Amino acid sequence: MPGSVYYGWWIVAGVFLVLTVSSGFGFYNLSVYINVLAAARGFSVSEISVAVSLFFVVGGVTGMTVARLIERHDVRWVMVAGAVLGGLTLGAVGSATALWQIYLLFTLFGIGNSAVSIVTATTLITRWFPGPNRSVALSIASTGLSTGGIVLTPLSAAWLNAWGVEATMPWLGALFCLLVIPVCLWVVRGHPPAPGDAGAAAGPAADDWRYGDAVRTRFFVLVTLAYVFCMGSQVGGIAHLYNRTEQVADYRTAALAVQALTLASILGRFLGGWLVTRVPIRPFTLGNVCNQALGLTLVATAAEPAQVIAGALVFGASVGNLLMLHPLWLADAFGGAAYARIFSLSNAVSVLGVAAGPSVLGFVFDGYGYGPAYFCGVAGSAVALSLMLAAGPRPRRAAASSPAA
Repeated sequence: MPGSVYYGWWIVAGVFLVLTVSSGFGFYNLSVYINVLAAARGFSVSEISVAVSLFFVVGGVTGMTVARLIERHDVRWVMVAGAVLGGLTLGAVGSATALWQIYLLFTLFGIGNSAVSIVTATTLITRWFPGPNRSVALSIASTGLSTGGIVLTPLSAAWLNAWGVEATMPWLGALFCLLVIPVCLWVVRGHPPAPGDAGAAAGPAADDWRYGDAVRTRFFVLVTLAYVFCMGSQVGGIAHLYNRTEQVADYRTAALAVQALTLASILGRFLGGWLVTRVPIRPFTLGNVCNQALGLTLVATAAEPAQVIAGALVFGASVGNLLMLHPLWLADAFGGAAYARIFSLSNAVSVLGVAAGPSVLGFVFDGYGYGPAYFCGVAGSAVALSLMLAAGPRPRRAAASSPAA
């Protein structure tokens, strides 16, 4: 590898590939798994949907254990273990015939996937990019989250429709392992070397926070609560976008709206990663929450295809940035020494919003229609904005507190 290229950029490339696989076979494929399993096994969509909720909740909670493991052990082996567990259980889904088996396998898949997902990925970027390039590196690496949905999900859907769930799922599980494990072993490194020592890891910076001190701050508590509402509105809005657009237009426009949201998310994240090197994180985050509320309002009030597409574009521009800004804001506030555990706790709590958002909007839709349902998303964004404003600027670490070990 060229000596002139900082090795952290190879870490970015590796994280990008891992997140592509993790999100493609995990997050974005979940709706595909719901449909094919319901059709193949005779279960209702609501029954299979419980497995998806288990995947999210268990994965979020397990992220806290993953954070502890990657602080104490070589991150590569934690990722390999997660990839093996995730691949084996994903592959076994095709053989599941009872509902409890599907629930168990999706729970185990959530555990395995959490080791090769957002907590590990953002921890690696935070460690390797302590300076102003962190936001750019994170924007590039986290684009893998969207790339997985664009590249792997359509392929998975085509294979499942052509070959069936029993024949396809073992291959998806095998690909999960084969695409992730080599990257973990050959590219990923847990820490950059300390200056002047090619083999030693850099120690914590003087202004890094201890975990216990950080999670008790008003800033951490309110930002974490804000992301519960923020992610509930975001994931709920995304989950219902196809149906909402089809209500206004037709299935072709609905597919176009989802594509527009995804494209806007990718482009917005790239632009945001560059902008946040030039503007403070806090006002940029607040602006994106306002943008999310505006996009959801446009979707809620859409009466013609052009308006709902415009809403999807505005909404999508905030999606990628708000996902990126959550870990970036916490890393900026508390440093990198205890980042993995700090972010994993905040992320685990925010999963409550991820799990609840689609259900809340669906419940309101059943009673009142999609207009009021999407305005619930707008209201959730407003609550998130209020909590972020109340959190204030990043806290100052007490002089008596020593950095985390």
